[in-house]
Amino acid sequence: MERMKKLSLLIGTLGGATAGYLFSNKKLRDQLSKAKDAEEAARILGKHLQKDGQKLGKQLQDFIHSDDMQKNFAKAKKYAKDTMDEAQFQLEEVVSSNTKKAKKAVKKATKTAGTKAKKAVKKTKATAKRTVKKTATKAKKTAKKATRRMKTKVRKLS
Repeated sequence: MERMKKLSLLIGTLGGATAGYLFSNKKLRDQLSKAKDAEEAARILGKHLQKDGQKLGKQLQDFIHSDDMQKNFAKAKKYAKDTMDEAQFQLEEVVSSNTKKAKKAVKKATKTAGTKAKKAVKKTKATAKRTVKKTATKAKKTAKKATRRMKTKVRKLS
């Protein structure tokens, strides 16, 4: 049922667009009224659509290469770069602060442990430090990869 609604909407939209095109093009209307059969009418319509499509394509190219559009591209590129730089900074800040917190937690756990558990704490501390270092390294690498991906997308805008 949902597909039928979409199909009828599509047909209605195409019909409306075709009607608007016919109403706005007097030469096309005249040529279509003189067409002998449906094939000739289709050829006439195709020629007009191709010719108008080429005009529209040229206008779009001119618009894209215009100074205003290039300025907007430059603004968008600068905004994306600034946003990416800010995100990278915040990500590195979070990684750094969590690394510091983890190191502090390890030190605190070491100090408060009893004398009987000192050996176990030392082993835990060493393991935790290695884990923290590995996690921090992985997080930094992930941040750098994300940054590179974002920079690549920013470059593709221009």
